[in-house]
Order: sequence, then structure tokens, then C-alpha cells
Amino acid sequence: LCADWREEYRTARGYAGRNFLRLRAFDPPSHISSPALKAFGHSRTAMARYCRAVLDHAPIGSFRRRFFPDQPTDCPECGVLQDREHILLKCKRYRRWWRLRGEEQFVQRLGAYKDLAGFMSENESAFTFGDAP
Repeated sequence: LCADWREEYRTARGYAGRNFLRLRAFDPPSHISSPALKAFGHSRTAMARYCRAVLDHAPIGSFRRRFFPDQPTDCPECGVLQDREHILLKCKRYRRWWRLRGEEQFVQRLGAYKDLAGFMSENESAFTFGDAP
């Protein structure tokens, strides 16, 4: 059953959902031990923020556009749609140590998981309700 699940994850792009941030650290996925549990399992708040970022189900502009279209969607700092890519790669509000063109370039790097974990630790307001547009 686990082998079937892993194969489905690798071959069917829609299986994980279209907004799932496909970090190499999750390939193959594991329900028993994961890098995310090791990095964020100590804190429910940190794990919730991490899950919001990976699933693109965070209180940010792109989420609001889909589910609450009458609420603000623009980044208060930059004036553009606040989506996950904007937060991770472009927004002046957050500190980061990489320069990439897009989210796809971010996830293809072997160090993307560690960079995301570091980004979350360095930017404690990212992907929180207090940081919503």
C-alpha cells in the first residue's frame, strides 16, 4: 500500500493537489518520519505555518482571492497580489538569502527544504493571520 501511495505521488501531478509545494525532501513522502516533523514538530504554531506555506492554504492574497474575493489581496508592502511566490521570492518585507526567478526554480534545488525551514524561522510573521493583507 505504501509503495502504491508513493508511486501515485510521483506520477500523478494532481494527486498532491495543484498548489502543493513539491519540495524534494518529500520525495518519496512518508507518513511516519518527515523532515517537516523533525524541523517543526516541536511547535504547533510553527508546523501550522509550514503546512500553510506548503499547501498554499495560508491567509494570504491568493487564498483570499479564491475563497474570500471581497477581502484585500494585495501585499501591503509591495502593492501586488500577495501569493506564496511573492512571499518566498520577491517581497521586501521578508529576509531571504537566495535570488531566484520563480517558485519552480525554488523547489528544484536540493536545499529548498532547508531554505524554507530557515525562511520560516527567520520570518516569524510569514504565513500567519497577523501578516494577512
